[in-house]
This record gives sequence, structure tokens and C-alpha cells, in this order.
Amino acid sequence: MIKLIKNELFKILHKRSTLVFALIALLFLIITNIIYRNFDEVFNDTYYEDIDITEVNNYIDSYNPDVDSLDEYAYNLALLDVYNLSSDYTYDSWQYDAFMTYYLNTDTDYYIELHSDNPDEELLDELSLSLFNMMQAIYTDNWKYFAEGEKRELEATIESYTNALEGNNLSDKDIREYNKMRWIAREELEIIDYRLEQDLAPGDDYLNEAITNISNNLYDMASYLYDEDIDVKYYDSVRKTHYENKYILEEKIDTNDSDTLRSVIMNFFTEYSFLIIVFIIMIAGAIVSDEFSKGTIKSLLIVPHDRSKILLSKYIAVMISLVLFITFLFVAQLLVGGIILGFSSLNIPAVVYNLTDKNIEVLNIFSYFLFNLVANLPQIILLATLAFAVSVILNSTAAAITITFCGMIAADMINGIAYSYNIKLLNYFVTTNWDFTTYLFGGTSIYGVTLGHSILICLTYLVIMLVITFMVFKNKDIKNV
Repeated sequence: MIKLIKNELFKILHKRSTLVFALIALLFLIITNIIYRNFDEVFNDTYYEDIDITEVNNYIDSYNPDVDSLDEYAYNLALLDVYNLSSDYTYDSWQYDAFMTYYLNTDTDYYIELHSDNPDEELLDELSLSLFNMMQAIYTDNWKYFAEGEKRELEATIESYTNALEGNNLSDKDIREYNKMRWIAREELEIIDYRLEQDLAPGDDYLNEAITNISNNLYDMASYLYDEDIDVKYYDSVRKTHYENKYILEEKIDTNDSDTLRSVIMNFFTEYSFLIIVFIIMIAGAIVSDEFSKGTIKSLLIVPHDRSKILLSKYIAVMISLVLFITFLFVAQLLVGGIILGFSSLNIPAVVYNLTDKNIEVLNIFSYFLFNLVANLPQIILLATLAFAVSVILNSTAAAITITFCGMIAADMINGIAYSYNIKLLNYFVTTNWDFTTYLFGGTSIYGVTLGHSILICLTYLVIMLVITFMVFKNKDIKNV
């Protein structure tokens, strides 16, 4: 048996197509790492669009108070001020952000009041002083001026919601909404306090990225905590984002790195699973049918081994090839990624929020990779087995590869239908059960099935395919091959 397996592996590893595919995979891996190295440059978003000063001036010049909106006119006047005042700052600077938010809003209010029918001189003086203080804070790099002002506003907001909740005759909906908005304000205040305590100026470092992720996520997180009749599964990613980024602020560890070797390894199966699937389908879909097409199956079957052992040796060789290819990719990723991206990031742990235990789990990057490997293998093995089975049944490599890839495409459609229409019958279909990554770190299936159910379904389909394959191969007529 071992000799048969070695023979099959020798044939697989010495096929020209195997070597060519390995080179293609290596080239793809190099390109992937180069993209990761330049991730921030390639995917860096501009926070604000360029101010079209010509359009702004045209609007101001053509303004008709009898027809046009005063608010729009005031906004364009303020936009012109911001354009002139912020020219020395880049889009990603906190100063430009302050001009485009605090200053723009206050300046708009100033122009609205200035051009109203009865301007309030006291209010104009107050707004003018506020604008002067903002400019002084921006030009002297005093970001704390804005942080402290925002802190006062948040404290007032929290107090107002607290007072409102103490009132009578509030509906359950009002109570939930007030609690929700107060929670958001408290979280925002916590962020401001963190900035002030840590002397953390706004910027593009990893701590500011974590703060941005938390801030952008607050409303959804509040909805999860206070809204009724919610789809808890929908909020899994919301909870993970919230608590994983809070961990970054607490421990000051950059686990959101997107341009490091660690990041590529954490996303290993996202980046390379298609390569792995294509490789193993190519091997499994050809290992038997090629013997028939070349006529070498006759010489193979006259050796003193029964057909079941011969077929089993081929199947085991396919599985070993799968392990070898993943190992090749992983080692190549370590070496190539280390050269392009550096090895230092491997010391940073993987940090994940456990959705069931509701706590943060910290594990080294290689343990994280192994968890994901085990979770991704069922789908890959089932697809390889399908290609292997079709290869045996139809004696056609092309059919085996085509049918398996069509099955992959159909799987997405079936899974979409199962989720969208909540068709329970499809919970017994293999494609709604073969993604075990959904169960990692306390996760649950979007189809409402359990881990045990998914294991049972996958094993059932695997056994059925193998039994049919072995039965067909054992009774195949090779006289006319």
C-alpha cells in the first residue's frame, strides 16, 4: 500500500502541469505580498473631496436672495473661507478635518445670522470669537482645544439624556432610544478622555485607526445593545470590531496592521484558497481518468493488489498532495513575505473576540493559522473528493474539473437562497455546512445549524461519494480501454 502511494505521489510531483502550477502560485504569492506592502498607498481613501472653488464662486456671484436658499449661500461662503484658510494642510491632517467640520459649521452659522433679516449682534460677536479661537488653535497645533470643547458638549448631552430618562410617561421605545443615544455619547466621551489622558493627537497611526473603527461602529453597537427584534448574527462583526479595537487601545498593540507578513498569514486562506482549490481539483480530477485515457490503467490493475487498494492509494496521494501544496504555499509565504514585508510582525499576536464567551482571545499567529487551516479543510477535501469521484465515474478529466467548478458556483447560489428564504431543507445540503470558519471563536452558522450538524452532514456526503466511487471503480470494465 505504501509503495502504491509513493508511486502515485511520484507521478503527481513529476507532472509538468504540477510544476507549472507551482510556479504560477509562487508568482501570485509574490504579487500578493507586493500589494500588501503598498496597501496604504493603493487603498488610502481621501476623507474629503476637493473643493471646487470655481463652482463655489459661481454660486456666490449668482446668488438671488429671493429665490435661492440662505443656508446654501451661507454654506458656500463658509466653504470659500475654509478653502483659503486650509490651503497649507493636507487632507489627512487633523487641522484640515477641523476646518471641514468645526470651523465650517460655525462659519456657516455666522453667515446665516449675518445675512438674516434681523441679525443678532451679540450672537455674531460670539460666533466671531469662536471662529477666531478655532483658527488660533489650528495654527498653533492645539488639538486639545477641540477635544475639550467636544468633551463639554458630550457631558451636556449625557446629562440631558439622563434627565429625560428620569421623566414620566416615557414609552418603552423612547427609553430604549434615550439609553441608546446616551450610551453612544458615553463611548464618545470615553474616547475623548483617552485622547487627553494619553496625549494622543489625531493622526494616521494605529491608535487613531482603532479609535476611528470604534467611532464608526458605535451606532451599530448601540443598536445591538438596545434595539428589539434584532438579527444577532448580523451584529457579530460589529461586536468583534468594537472589542478588538478597544483591546488595541488598552494594550497598545497594532493588530490592525494591513501591510505586514502577519496580516498576510492571518488572511492566508482568503488570499490563497482559490489557488489551493484549483490545484487539488486539477490533481484529483486527473489522477484516475488520465490512467484510462492513456491506457496505463491496465498495467496498473494487473499488479497483485485489489482495485480498492489501488483506488485508495490514489485518493490518499491526492490528500497528501493537498497537504504538501498548502505547506509549500505557507513556507513560500514566510520566506517571500519576510523578504518583502519583514519578519518583525510575527511577534504580534492574533487578537480575536470570542462571540460566545464574550472575551478577547490572544494567540500566536501560527496557532491562528492552524485553526483556520482545520476550518477550511472540509470544503477543500469535499471538492477534491467530488472531482476524484467524477474522474472515476466518467473517465474524463475535463468533466471532473468542469463539474466540480460548476458545483462551486452553484454552491454560492444555493447558500444565498438558503439564507434569503430560510429554506430549512437546504440545511441538509453540503454547501451550507462545509464552511467551518463560521464556528471559529464562538461563531455560529447563518443558516441556524450547529457544529455537530455540519460535521455529520459533511461526513455523510464524503462517505457517500467515496462509496459510490469505489463501487464504480471495482466494477469497471477495462478490456476496451
